[in-house]
Amino acid sequence: MLLRVRPQGRSAQDRSADDGSSHIVTASAATSDAVTRDATTHGAVAHGAAADTGLRARVRRHLELIYPEHMTEPSAEQLVEDVLASVGIEPTDPMSPPSSMTEPPAQPRWDQRDVAMITYADSITQAGEVPLRTLHDLLDDLTGDVVTIVHVLPFYPSSSDGGFAVVNHRAVDPRLGSWEDIRELAETCTVMADLVVNHVSADHPWMEQFCRGEMPGSRFLLSAEPEDDLSSVVRPRTTPLLREVETPDGPRLLWCTFSHDQIDLDFGEPDVLLELLRTVACLVDGGVRWFRLDAVAYLWKELGTSCLNLPQTHEIVKLLRTLLEVRCPGSVVITETNVPHEQNVAYWGDGDEAHLVYNFSLPPLIAHTMVSGSATALQQWLAQLEAPPAGASFFNFIASHDGIGLRPAEGLLGRADVARLVAAARSAGGTHSEFDTAQGPRPYELNVSLWDLLAGDGDALGIAQFLAAHTIMLSLAGIPALYVHALLGTPSYWTPISEPPRIVTEHDLPPVEPSRRTINRRKLTLDEAVDLLGAQGGVRRQVLVELVRRMLVRGGQPAFHPDSAQVSLDVGNRAFGVIRGGPDSGQTVVSVTNVSQDPLAVDLGVLAGRCPADSAGARFDSEGCVDLLDDSVHEQDAGVVLAAGQTRWLCLESQRRAPAGAAGSHA
Repeated sequence: MLLRVRPQGRSAQDRSADDGSSHIVTASAATSDAVTRDATTHGAVAHGAAADTGLRARVRRHLELIYPEHMTEPSAEQLVEDVLASVGIEPTDPMSPPSSMTEPPAQPRWDQRDVAMITYADSITQAGEVPLRTLHDLLDDLTGDVVTIVHVLPFYPSSSDGGFAVVNHRAVDPRLGSWEDIRELAETCTVMADLVVNHVSADHPWMEQFCRGEMPGSRFLLSAEPEDDLSSVVRPRTTPLLREVETPDGPRLLWCTFSHDQIDLDFGEPDVLLELLRTVACLVDGGVRWFRLDAVAYLWKELGTSCLNLPQTHEIVKLLRTLLEVRCPGSVVITETNVPHEQNVAYWGDGDEAHLVYNFSLPPLIAHTMVSGSATALQQWLAQLEAPPAGASFFNFIASHDGIGLRPAEGLLGRADVARLVAAARSAGGTHSEFDTAQGPRPYELNVSLWDLLAGDGDALGIAQFLAAHTIMLSLAGIPALYVHALLGTPSYWTPISEPPRIVTEHDLPPVEPSRRTINRRKLTLDEAVDLLGAQGGVRRQVLVELVRRMLVRGGQPAFHPDSAQVSLDVGNRAFGVIRGGPDSGQTVVSVTNVSQDPLAVDLGVLAGRCPADSAGARFDSEGCVDLLDDSVHEQDAGVVLAAGQTRWLCLESQRRAPAGAAGSHA
């Protein structure tokens, strides 16, 4: 058994029984109530409340905007009934009173204790055990119960693109586990899963039907004609958009936004929407509560347009939210739209669309901040950032299974800044991909391990910058999400096309694909993960333990509630500042991070003077403050010194809270 490492000075919460299997690292953590906050959706899930007139009317309004040509009687009423039935909401008895579930009671969906982890089911595997069961055990070993939400990247049978070329959306790849494994995982944390809405695999039965001229595939896949003008289409690839296939009627052209193994669906057919809703019902029954709408921005196509972020796409997201509020109260809809910031946050709608949007501008901005040593761009972005609608927030991340997207930095970083990031990624052993524009190819994303980009060889400065990047994310409003390979400090995994990658033979899993994104999708055995954490004197394990400790500190502070107030604090270009909380939270925390490579002194008087007059931070110069991260006390007439890469979470002593899980902690 490996050494278990726990945050210093905090009591540990071990497993009640230890089976003697290999452990990576265990840290004490807050007792998560992510499940109990949503108890109605983590047990057996009914097939839905009876649909009453109010719900029907809302569904009908959505459909009138999506399918106006289908919304005449009697087909309109039938389509409403089909939508409700497909998602698993039972039709009402005409003689029964309206259901109270049409307006589900408000309930908290998240708080400051919530942290998500992004991982494939088989990112880490163990011989003799299906990966989903290994993942279940790994959560406790790796982070204790700090992680309350697990985004299990596509676990369906698939043919390519790291699981995003889905062959069967309603099955678990048996090499990874079963629906029972997903449900067991959902008993201890909130499970987030992907709805790959834009396309299916070229191995999907609908593709076979299309090529044979059979239903329903011949209607469900999106085709184009040779004469169609597709010059306005915006897509994140430089490969040909159309794929030619043979059918009984001769050659046909299929639309492939992402790759020729990913065939776009035709949502102009209402039956395609109904199939999506049946998939939603399957995921709900399988224990999924957070729904990530993958690449949803490309869902609806119309010739002569960009085929990006069209009104029908937004309306389908709103329809999904309306239905899930009844089918699965407490569920969360998350849109994954790797587009410029203003287009991205438009998916909040008026508080009636996505609950969370991926904060896609954050990864390139934080990478730029650390590479350049200047917080100016990040600070300016935060200063102009509009608060989300009530009940909505950001899904914050700085690393994922994909690269670091550069399109969301458009208008935020200049071309020279982007060129510097591309050069930094290449210098760190990575690469980048491009997308087509009218002016020619432009950088689309960086493909590099975050550890290699920021921590480099694991020297003290690199480690400080790696921690600083994550701590800035933990400081911001929203739900923080950490990628499993960032937690492990996994280096870049570049496999040349000519060299076959390692195959996990224990479970007959497919090999990692030799593509640019392979670099950040490494598959490790448990022994390899253990060796990695122990390499270089255990520096990665030390970083992991420190990250977990900071998450625990954050979890005890009401100022860090995802919905609490957030104010940009300009402390000069060498530091990034943000004020969280306020009177409504009962606590104010001032977060300051030194992003430069040299020590930085901050005068408390100056810091207090830059805080809003009604903020507790404005009293630092008269009352002093305490740093929640290292317990240091700073008198009112003293300055605060930050080492390179250091973050301080400052608050009044009277507002100090213990870390989550510690004796006396409270929210």
